Amino acid sequence: MSDAAGFSLLAWDTDFFGRRIARVDKKAFGPSSASDILAQARDEAVECLYLLVDAGDSEAVRNAEKAGFQLVDVRVTRERLAPDEKNRAMPPEIGFSQEADLEALCAIARESHGDSRFYHDSSFSRSRCDDLYETWIRNACAGAAAAVVVARSEQRVVGYVTCEHPEPDLGNLGLVAVAADQAGRGYGARMVEGALGWLAGEGCERIQVVTQARNIPASRLYESKGFKTISVENSYHLWLGEAQ
Repeated sequence: MSDAAGFSLLAWDTDFFGRRIARVDKKAFGPSSASDILAQARDEAVECLYLLVDAGDSEAVRNAEKAGFQLVDVRVTRERLAPDEKNRAMPPEIGFSQEADLEALCAIARESHGDSRFYHDSSFSRSRCDDLYETWIRNACAGAAAAVVVARSEQRVVGYVTCEHPEPDLGNLGLVAVAADQAGRGYGARMVEGALGWLAGEGCERIQVVTQARNIPASRLYESKGFKTISVENSYHLWLGEAQ
């Protein structure tokens, strides 16, 4: 299966959820190709298709809805310039994850990402979604992320930001979470400051972060740190066995 079919199988998602999952190439998806893409996906036993389209593209939105795709998320991407050298110091109580932090980080991950698209698709069980974010932070701490910045309160880990460095001049903030009983104490803001400083020190000139439009506290945090919206996209899922 390849992009020539208009979609590509997602091996990691398929293995993790135990369902054949693929992503539609949004450039290949349109009113004349949608039925063929869906038919071929069914022929290849794909169970779920992901589709991401520009929220401002009304034609693409109509095509997705007409084909039976269900809106599960509005994805907002924000960007800012990296801080200058004098603003890169690690704030108080902020540092990097250690091996002994892992189980505490996993516990935070399991309770912190309910705004994500997976939790808003009832075909994924909540417990498996919890497992997804636990696996994500485990992999990040094992080296999948460039760094994991954490917050500590009296030696207890109370939050994390995963940092990614996908291009020489570009950094990303990945997963961001604070323990529920520590919300509102400024840990998120200080971790973001620490992550921005670290990424800048690694040579990143621009830094991006993606969040859900429904996650108002996160949006306020990123805007307060100088991030500006650069794109808004609708994220859709289609379960082929359930399509009309």
